Amino acid sequence: MPEDYQDLVLATYKRVRDNGDLYTILPRETTTRLRTACLKVYDSRYIPKEADILPNDADILSVFFEVDKMKCDDYRKVINDSEPDDFKALCNHIKGETGKTSEENTDFLAWLIDLEPRPRSSYYLSPDKTIKIGGKPIEDLFLPPSTTTPPILPDPPKPSTPAKSFYIPRFSPRYITLSCIILLFVCSASFAIWEHHVKMVRMPESGEKFMYWDGDHYEPVKEGEQKAGVPIIKLNLQALKRQRRINLHDTMTNYSVGKVWHIKVGNNPEFYTDSGIHPVDTARRLRPMSSYVHIKYNSYPRYILTHLVWFICAAFLISICGFGVSRIKRKVSDEKNGQTTNNDSLLHLSKRKLAQQ
Repeated sequence: MPEDYQDLVLATYKRVRDNGDLYTILPRETTTRLRTACLKVYDSRYIPKEADILPNDADILSVFFEVDKMKCDDYRKVINDSEPDDFKALCNHIKGETGKTSEENTDFLAWLIDLEPRPRSSYYLSPDKTIKIGGKPIEDLFLPPSTTTPPILPDPPKPSTPAKSFYIPRFSPRYITLSCIILLFVCSASFAIWEHHVKMVRMPESGEKFMYWDGDHYEPVKEGEQKAGVPIIKLNLQALKRQRRINLHDTMTNYSVGKVWHIKVGNNPEFYTDSGIHPVDTARRLRPMSSYVHIKYNSYPRYILTHLVWFICAAFLISICGFGVSRIKRKVSDEKNGQTTNNDSLLHLSKRKLAQQ
């Protein structure tokens, strides 16, 4: 009974690979390098000789790349337009990650290493089952070295160039710029939320029938509780909910005239959200804010200008920090020069072996 064709092709591929005959076209088994190897094989077999592709090979390529054989007249373009993922199943198979694979992968691997007979059906129909690589029997390609012929030694490797070290930025400019923008936005939003934060009104609990002024709003307290420096008055739910002191009076506009109350304490005006008596000096009452008072003490453009200056200062400081981060560098070594001489030696050895065969 003939040997399984898939096992035979895979074993032949590994034998050719381990002998170094595939290094010039396939130094590493990856999907991208398999695609490149296919292009090299196609160019070496057909383009220099201006030969037409064999019918069996056309069947193999059309099945593997899923194209219509009758309509395809340029298989090189088909290979060139293929994706690396098209070779993923074949790559896993030759690396031993999968035990079995499909018939089209086996036939394509036979085409890649120029194994004859191919495809699978031709092997089983062959009377002698002789395996050939490039038209030569495989046993003739791997004869033991002659005792009379001195072995060909590889050329001594060239001394590798010492790796050079240089410095590159640790972070990319795009990453630094994006981080600075996000940081500036977060800082601005946090400041705006903090500035306009309004405390929730705490409603009185059972037994809290009095209240006191806590700087900018009323707080309910129980009867008999003392607060140093502030009067304790009887609980008024309307004042508790609505009366607040406006600390940022520059935020008021002309629409606030008649809707905001004020009182002058010393040389400084105070503004409140509701009418009534002064929370501390209970002998005085609050008066509605007039246009004259608004124009004299309040300035919305001044509020905008102040925040604009703060925003520019914050942007400047964050830019300075971003510039400092951009100056941070990391050390890397250029090892390409050292690797080049080793790769050249391996490639030269593979070419000499092919020439000897």
